[in-house]
Amino acid sequence: MRLFLDYPIIINYNLHQQLRSVPHEKQMHRDRQFAEERQSYMEATTTSDIRLENRMYKPEIERYESAIFNCLKTVYSNPVGRMVLGKINKQTTVWIIPKTAADMKVCNCATTNPLKYDLPKDKDEPYGRRGLGYGNTVIEFLPESGDDTLIHELVHAYRYSHKKFNKIEIHFQNEKILDSQDTEEFFAHQMSTIYMSQAKRPLMMDYKWQSIREKNKIYDFLAGNTEMLMALKLFLNHECLARLAAQSFATDYNPFRDYQELEARFLKNNPSATPLPELGGMLIN
Repeated sequence: MRLFLDYPIIINYNLHQQLRSVPHEKQMHRDRQFAEERQSYMEATTTSDIRLENRMYKPEIERYESAIFNCLKTVYSNPVGRMVLGKINKQTTVWIIPKTAADMKVCNCATTNPLKYDLPKDKDEPYGRRGLGYGNTVIEFLPESGDDTLIHELVHAYRYSHKKFNKIEIHFQNEKILDSQDTEEFFAHQMSTIYMSQAKRPLMMDYKWQSIREKNKIYDFLAGNTEMLMALKLFLNHECLARLAAQSFATDYNPFRDYQELEARFLKNNPSATPLPELGGMLIN
C-alpha cells in the first residue's frame, strides 16, 4: 500500500485478493447474503497482495503502485487536479485498486463506487452494482487509462466523499442523434476537460461522444442542448468545485466561467426562449 502525499488516497495492489474473493462474493450474492458479500468486498479492497504467497507478488505491487503514484503526481502538477485533490473530504479515504481482466471485458473503463455501498433493496439486483452510498470510495483503475481518466474518477470520489453524488438523467442531441447521460458523468467530464484545457491538451467533446473538438465546437454543442445548460447552471449555483473553476482558471475551455456566453448563444438561436432555470430535482449542497 502507498499513501499519496498528504491526501486521503491509498494505492493498493490487491488483484489476487480480488480474484480469490470474487467467486465467494458471487455465491453470497446468489444466496442473497448481501451484508456478508459487502463485508468480503470491503476486506478484499483494503488488503494488500503483499500478504499472499510469501510476498511473491511484490514486483507486481511495486510496478502498479509506482505507476499510479506517478499518475497522481501528474494530476497534482495541474492546478485543476490539485484543486480536486484538495477538496476530497479528509475524513474519508479513496482506495485506488487494479481492475481485473474480467471486469475490463465488461467495461474497458475505470469505475468509482463507495467502499461501504448501500445494500441492494431489490433481491434480484445483478451482482456488482455498487454505485449507491457515500463516504470512503474505491477507484478501479489501470495506469494505461491515463491521468485524464483518473481526474474524472477523482471528481466522482470527491462527490461521494461529501455525500453529494446523485444522478439525474439528462437528454441531449448530437446532430440528429438523441442520447442521454447522467449529471454526475456530465460534471466529471466538464471538470476533466477544464483540466485538459489547463494542460493545453486535446479536448473531448462529451462523455458519450468522445471525439476531439475545438472549444467553440464544444460550446456550440452545449449551447444547443437545453438540459446540459441547465445542468451547468445547477452545478454553478450549488457545487463549490464548479464555482472555484469559474473563478480560478483562465483556461481556454471553462463552461462554468463562460456560462453567460453559452446561455446567450442559446437565446440567440432561440429568439422566443427565456433565460433557463437550473436543472431541478436534486439538492447538491
